[in-house]
Amino acid sequence: MVRIDLSKARKAQLLLSSKAVKHDIIDKENIKVVAGVDVAFLKGIAIGAAVNLDYETLQLLEKKIFSTRIGVPYIPTYLAFREIGAMIGAVKKLERMPDIVIVDAHGMLHPRKAGEATHLGVVLRIPSIGVAKSMLVGKVDREGYIVYKGERLGYKLMEGVYISLGHGISLETAIEIIKRLCINNVPEPTRLAHIYATQEKKALMDI
Repeated sequence: MVRIDLSKARKAQLLLSSKAVKHDIIDKENIKVVAGVDVAFLKGIAIGAAVNLDYETLQLLEKKIFSTRIGVPYIPTYLAFREIGAMIGAVKKLERMPDIVIVDAHGMLHPRKAGEATHLGVVLRIPSIGVAKSMLVGKVDREGYIVYKGERLGYKLMEGVYISLGHGISLETAIEIIKRLCINNVPEPTRLAHIYATQEKKALMDI
């Protein structure tokens, strides 16, 4: 495992943040396929799982795994450098590139506005939304929006479901999409990606 140069990593995050956009780059009425991404860990290996779902029916269309050795240690607010390779690898293995990706992590609700959802969206040039289980930065206003450095960059849908702008999606569209995808208070794409990553981890443990 290599030591990460935090100054270079910080500059990379700021560059990614500068490339992220907060408006819709696709027609939300024409979303057909939505992906979910999550990562599990086992003995120095990051196991990325990506699933494609039909946006209308939430039917599972395909699922892919991409495993890679973890190159850097766990450092808060720099998780993308530890996990993003597995995430991107799994998405790239999907037979159809989804219209939008939901990431089990933050996006712009990050000290440098470059969490994993933003990182993935900018690198893959695909609309993305982060959905995290807890807040990292910002404060929730009276309307439920999460404000950070004077900007509305997220929304508290409910306890344990914090929507975070990723890339290429406006906040209002992100809220609308996540509300549609939530079943039993959890977005279905990331729920299935988590299950698939966990199953793969258990299978590797049994080898």
